[in-house]
Amino acid sequence: MCGIAGTATFGLTPPLERFPSAACAAMAHRGPDEDGYHHDGQAAFGMCRLKVIGLGDGSQPVYSEDRGIVCVFNGEIYNHQALRELLARRGRRVRGGSDAHVLPLLYDELGEDFVNELHGMFALAVYDTRTRKLLLATDRVGKKPLFYSRLADGTVAFASEMAALLEHPGIGRTVDPVAVDQYLSYRVVPGPHTIYQQVRKAEPGTVLTFEAGQPEKARRYWQFDFHDDLADMSGPEAVDRIDALLQQSVADRLESEVPLGAMLSGGLDSSLVVAMASRRLGRRMHTFSVGFEHAAFDESVYARQVAEHCGTDHHTYRIGAHDARQAIDHILTHVGEPYAFPSAIAAHCMYRLARQYVTVVLTGDGSDEIFCGYNRYKIFQQLPGIAPESAAKVDAEALAAGDGGIADRYQAVLVDGVRGGIKDRLYSGAFRATLPEYPYNHLRDRFARTDAGTAELSRVMQVDCGFWLPDAQLVKIDRMAMAHSVEPRSPFLDHRLIDFVTRLPASANLVDGNEKALLKQVAARWLPDSVLSRRKQELAVPLEGWLGTELRETIQSALLSESCLDRGYFAPDALRTFATEFRPENTYALWTLYMLERWHQLHTDGHHPEAP
Repeated sequence: MCGIAGTATFGLTPPLERFPSAACAAMAHRGPDEDGYHHDGQAAFGMCRLKVIGLGDGSQPVYSEDRGIVCVFNGEIYNHQALRELLARRGRRVRGGSDAHVLPLLYDELGEDFVNELHGMFALAVYDTRTRKLLLATDRVGKKPLFYSRLADGTVAFASEMAALLEHPGIGRTVDPVAVDQYLSYRVVPGPHTIYQQVRKAEPGTVLTFEAGQPEKARRYWQFDFHDDLADMSGPEAVDRIDALLQQSVADRLESEVPLGAMLSGGLDSSLVVAMASRRLGRRMHTFSVGFEHAAFDESVYARQVAEHCGTDHHTYRIGAHDARQAIDHILTHVGEPYAFPSAIAAHCMYRLARQYVTVVLTGDGSDEIFCGYNRYKIFQQLPGIAPESAAKVDAEALAAGDGGIADRYQAVLVDGVRGGIKDRLYSGAFRATLPEYPYNHLRDRFARTDAGTAELSRVMQVDCGFWLPDAQLVKIDRMAMAHSVEPRSPFLDHRLIDFVTRLPASANLVDGNEKALLKQVAARWLPDSVLSRRKQELAVPLEGWLGTELRETIQSALLSESCLDRGYFAPDALRTFATEFRPENTYALWTLYMLERWHQLHTDGHHPEAP
């Protein structure tokens, strides 16, 4: 696991040699153990490494035998031993002990298709000095981040984190108004957009290629594909298959030459991963959870019960409002963009705790997206006759304004940041004029890429897996873990498990309002009834209580500041009224607005809007 950065000029001009080292210094938390660099007349690469596999002989960059191909890589390739054998059969000898060393030889053998052979999580860059081609690639589900920019002179720069990429002096900081509008709706900036006009995110499961004088080429080599072609499979057969695939996924993620543990919230997903991992390891492992002073949010007692059942050495950290206040700048610094998921506060505290004991952790993330675990899926199915207890979670104004199509109905359920009616009240005329279309439902483009002949719930889940998972959940996991130099591994996001589960009908997982029906049958083989029977609780924080008490003054001060009122996004009088009223039903909107303003204070104030 590491951070990577680089620039390619394809031999047209000398590459900026100091950029990779400056970028790696900006993200040294991703790789505090070692750094390495490459520079020639065509490209300059760098990496900072967190040592997990190949401790003594896993340095990067890595090369082909003739050094014509250079590669830097962030992540873990779980089948690297099998790939070594494949290359050996082709007469290629892999030098070096880490998984990274198979990559340049595999690319040399298979070309761009080499990514199809990789099982794991990765973002990588390959430069071929012979063909003067740069290749950037991401893992199938987007676990590892990669930001990039193509400058006016054709130079390409890339890095694992936004702050690292912005070390390149040619990249400007002009904010993208479309990204701001999307962020305010979803509390994250969906890829391939970033908050800056000149920077893009490499999307999941994608190979990008760059050559001098040619436009970039993007090829999607894998994607979530929810179809019901296994609808006739029996329930017991499906459960057996899920059990076997998940066990294999957990086993693959236990390879480590440094201490390994697991996150354990006490919920179904992390509990099942811990149960499988602890049995496979055959020894005690460290597990970690967080608790809260607010009892309604505190799952720590359940986590400890599972820890006792599995025989782990369990550690808990109790979070208070002071932790939230201290975490805000940490979150925005490491994400590099506006990001308003309060659960990142809990993730920050959990990974900080884990780093005291281990370097690698297993997590239960990804299960909700593929096993139909979110409560909003039930709410979506209830529309338009929404149950009274769920009505508050639906944007009724947006629902009424839409045409009844799937994108508008799901938008009304998914958006919980600044909803359309609040935008109408707050947006300034000048900001609206910068948007190509207002109002615009950005989910329409996502749903257009799904199969209209598939069940609606399956289409909703496919959109979530291509957007919500990589741009919200996996951003939180990667940035908060790597900020503390911890490598997270998510067994539920193994593509072989995903390829099987997404061929089952969504109705097999959401049965009479009971979510994750198949996974619960698997878990019944591993966990006590007390874990299976209790109500699902997502990792959350007591935001409403904190906003109304300890954080209220901080948020109001920011939103009522002259800098915020003058940014141009909002009509000043409307924003003053909204921030002063501070109504409880606007909790998430206030938090979303505050995190945008605080991001500006940290990242744009004091910076010239364009690069020198």
